[in-house]
Amino acid sequence: MDFSDAIPIRPRLVGHMYWKEKTAFQFREDTNEYWVAFAVESGRFSYQIGEEEGVGGFGDLVICPPGVVFRREVVQPLWFHVMNFDWIQDDGHMPPANLLPSGKITIQDLSRLSSNYAYLKKWYDFGGPSSHAFRQHVLTDIWMQYVEEHAAVSQAHSASWASSESTGKDALIHQAVQMMQESADSSCSLKSIAQALGVTQVQFTRRFKKSTGMLPIDYLTTLRLQKVQRLLLDSDLTLQQIAGQSGFENEFYLSRVFKKRMHMSPSYYRKLHRL
Repeated sequence: MDFSDAIPIRPRLVGHMYWKEKTAFQFREDTNEYWVAFAVESGRFSYQIGEEEGVGGFGDLVICPPGVVFRREVVQPLWFHVMNFDWIQDDGHMPPANLLPSGKITIQDLSRLSSNYAYLKKWYDFGGPSSHAFRQHVLTDIWMQYVEEHAAVSQAHSASWASSESTGKDALIHQAVQMMQESADSSCSLKSIAQALGVTQVQFTRRFKKSTGMLPIDYLTTLRLQKVQRLLLDSDLTLQQIAGQSGFENEFYLSRVFKKRMHMSPSYYRKLHRL
């Protein structure tokens, strides 16, 4: 996909659903009239779209074109958004197929993505005539975020791209990401993860940063904050209880990290986004 041509292209939202703690799909495969994207907020699922197969988790959007069989199976209970959409470009015509993504795309700025997911959920719960327009805005921002993050890499095209692809397939780091997703809400440490993988913490940090573009502590913190956001909106738990269920030492440390990342206190976030 040539990202220099992608900016005039944008998704037009047709429908949106939000699912909480889904443990199994009612249909393990189906086809859709529109494009469909599974945007994972928490949990993981395996998928197959044409010849591509893999596992999607937080940070991933799995996109299937219309008329193509979409096979999927829950690996870990899912909180996720399902968005049906089509593509338009500025001249009103359907974009060429080579400019349209299919399969898994990954977002790097997880804080911005978490915020977008929170707004999607807010307007899904709110409903009303303005709800669709606001969700359209959020979907467009997620797409533009992906375009922005990948434009420079795509334009460089070749040696640096091939290098990033090969490092991105580091099997040890793929295993580390799975371990972090599975244990983020516990008191797991990066040192214990590195030991389980048979490398030093310095080696683990270096390889993780090379493969993903971010430090492992930042990724782990983002996973934990993502659960904090969900508990703030979906429960009446105290901050102390939320800290205990999301891997933070105590509510004071949680509050400090939350304010630094989200630029607001947990209580204000709950008041602002909860309906």
